[in-house]
Amino acid sequence: MILAFNANVDGVLLACSYFRKHPGAELISAKNQDELDQKLGFSFSEGEVKRLGFTPCGSIEALSKEIFGKRKARMARFDPNPLRYLDLLLRHRNCDPVELVHLIISCNGDTDQLYSGKGKLAKKYYNYMRDVSRAYERLCMFSRPEFKGGILSVEIDSPHNIGDLFCRWLSRKNPDVPVAVIVKTNAWVGNGDLLGLDRFSKLTAAFVESLRSTSEDDEVDGLWDIYYDSQMIDSRRNIGLAKKMQPKFSASMSKMAKKDRYKVERGIASCRLDSFA
Repeated sequence: MILAFNANVDGVLLACSYFRKHPGAELISAKNQDELDQKLGFSFSEGEVKRLGFTPCGSIEALSKEIFGKRKARMARFDPNPLRYLDLLLRHRNCDPVELVHLIISCNGDTDQLYSGKGKLAKKYYNYMRDVSRAYERLCMFSRPEFKGGILSVEIDSPHNIGDLFCRWLSRKNPDVPVAVIVKTNAWVGNGDLLGLDRFSKLTAAFVESLRSTSEDDEVDGLWDIYYDSQMIDSRRNIGLAKKMQPKFSASMSKMAKKDRYKVERGIASCRLDSFA
């Protein structure tokens, strides 16, 4: 038997449930049906193929209790619950869903082993989870969204798949405006109902760019820069504190962050309030 599962939380939990009943089955993971068909085409295994997680799972909580048990895991205050733990893990660029299923099965319902880091594999995946958490927290702290064409948007560059996660956070923080998080050629749009779109959707970056008019907003951004620079008092600059609050590794997260970092390192251009007037 081949257990072909979607590389999401539902798919991993279903794969764990079925693998317990069929420990000799072969595990194959995929992000969508097309990728799965391609992998199955290259596989030389024969037998029944069970597709898991490619349709919504209605009993996720019951399935979670079946896999992880009812007892609350012993973990640090800042650690997520098991479902959130899985979600963060699957966003890591190096996460192997098949290896993750084997790790969860090896715990035999003792969720503490996922957090303790005693085993080599458990420690590796716990570090993966912390890597994704830190990347998400850095985005929330250091990204600088820009308001253009009535859309609060930001371009991000992260090695992990957290664009939708950050977009949902940005939507909650700004419920009265549409927001867009652009990741390379894709874009996540939150509060899309304000634009006549779905509440939360994934679109192309080109489509989002077409929704934004840049002429007036570029003028506003320029005026804001002049005002900001004119009010800066050079004698009160604390370069050490500024670099601590705006670390260099966060400067690539957005255009505004790059501009902030440049001003921290190079200083403010000579400017007076008369320029703003």
